[in-house]
Amino acid sequence: MIRAQSADTISEIMSTDIISIQETQTIHDGVSQMVANKVSKVFVYNGEKPIGIISDKDVIRFLYIDRSKRKLNEVFASEVMNQICFVVDSMTCTQAAQMMMINKISSLGIGSKDKMEGVVTKSDLINYYISVDPGKTKIVDYLTVSFFAAPHHSKIHEILKKMIMHDISRIVVTSNDTPAGIITNGDIFRTSIATDKMGIVHDHSDDDGLWSETGFVGSQITAEVMTEGLLTMPSHHTMRDAAKLLLDERIDTLGVKDNDTMIGILNKTNVLQALADLK
Repeated sequence: MIRAQSADTISEIMSTDIISIQETQTIHDGVSQMVANKVSKVFVYNGEKPIGIISDKDVIRFLYIDRSKRKLNEVFASEVMNQICFVVDSMTCTQAAQMMMINKISSLGIGSKDKMEGVVTKSDLINYYISVDPGKTKIVDYLTVSFFAAPHHSKIHEILKKMIMHDISRIVVTSNDTPAGIITNGDIFRTSIATDKMGIVHDHSDDDGLWSETGFVGSQITAEVMTEGLLTMPSHHTMRDAAKLLLDERIDTLGVKDNDTMIGILNKTNVLQALADLK
């Protein structure tokens, strides 16, 4: 039996486990918290008051642009953080999905600038969508037909430049014009951590640093960093099945095929749109 949509508020799905750092702490502290807790974002506090949020995407973009040659433990969290989008716990899950899409964000703070009670993420809403969708909506109705792609031999600095220029978080990687994988901000973030060189933003003598054309990470070939292979689903499958696969595989994007031809992609934002459209 499908529950009444109007009764389902974010208070029922929110998490009260808030990973945080203080504004006087540094990016290094934020990155350490992300890695230790296997999350992609941390909240920033001034004492007991929530004042901002930092994601792995924010860290990568800040360090790509920054030219100060500071170490990560010299850059304060307050320099990198973005504002938190606060909502009340009586907001419905459908409204929360709409709010995320409007603001192009992946999490909402439940509460106010004085006190945050919890947080709701895209994954929380997608998990909710799986539980209430009747299974009639098809992938073909929500897929993204136009997407960015790059050849597997591209360098990471080129990928980052494209991501920042077009404000995107993922690029399909091709080999001989055939999808071979996908690369996301998260992939680049994890690669940077794995190199054990994020302690110093500018590790080389060049002026552009770690993510430059000659930098330790920026000079790497995309094929070495990408998530190899692109999971796909036929366009006639349901959005509920697609949403479940995204969560089960802990991925953000699926390829969509029609008669073995890739015709688009489906990501978590597309699932939010399906949730927002539920009546």
